[in-house]
Amino acid sequence: MNSLLSRKIDVVVNVFRKPYQTAVTLLSLLKYSGHLIDKIYFTIDESGSEHLYDFLLERLSGRYVLFVPRYHYWIRSSKHRRFLYRYRVFRHSLRYQYAWEATDKKYLFLTHNDVLYYADVATHYLQTIGDHIGVGEVGMCWNCPASAAGVCSSERYVEYHPSVDEYRALTREHPGVRFKYYPRYRHEKPWPLPECRLNEWACLIDMDKARPVTKPYGACTPFGAMYLDIATEWFYDVHQLGYSVVHSGREGYYDHAWASPGYNGHELLFDKEQYRLAEENAKKLLEEEYGYA
Repeated sequence: MNSLLSRKIDVVVNVFRKPYQTAVTLLSLLKYSGHLIDKIYFTIDESGSEHLYDFLLERLSGRYVLFVPRYHYWIRSSKHRRFLYRYRVFRHSLRYQYAWEATDKKYLFLTHNDVLYYADVATHYLQTIGDHIGVGEVGMCWNCPASAAGVCSSERYVEYHPSVDEYRALTREHPGVRFKYYPRYRHEKPWPLPECRLNEWACLIDMDKARPVTKPYGACTPFGAMYLDIATEWFYDVHQLGYSVVHSGREGYYDHAWASPGYNGHELLFDKEQYRLAEENAKKLLEEEYGYA
């Protein structure tokens, strides 16, 4: 384990607005896990917004790789665009994909740009990942029929393998808010369930395992492709090959969407007043903790 913790990792963050929250994310991550971090892949997902992050990139001088994709795909569905994965210019418009292909590290840490870290999560993940393909919070269980029925959870997802009949009964009795978007083929091979994924807001990927099996090198859907949600299709695909991830909760290590109570990171973008307040909260923390005037 000591040799594992002596190895550097890379970080990738996709950035869509939230400059002050982005700064808090990366500076707090560096504060606690910086001794393990080599490069930060900083991908800007909104055309013409690069200047918003100048104050942060100056602080990160020498530690970041700036990438601005030709296309800004954001969260648009990839469901009917599988054929485009062969083209690098399209593939690199998906979240995290440029870093996925560019990193030379065994481990890649993915983070949202609205996370507040308050402990060394990178060391914790390295100590937890074991032989798994990834580690982090598992599942969007609040949407899941199996969770509503009390038969599955983040910790138990590997153990719960419903039959086709069980799955169909679950979705009839507890359809959930996104049931109409569930992929039809899951009715024939339901596990992992549609709401299962490795949550992208803070997770670690073993690239020695993940990169060879993920497009463009393997058959699995890119991690950042949007189907039901980001990474749901990748999660399903790698499990069909026999891989699994290990669930590790956020408690004691970080808060997601911390600056905007009552909102998740995506919803905040559509409420101008709450967005302004969240950015003010982040700016205040930057001034108090990191010396920004």
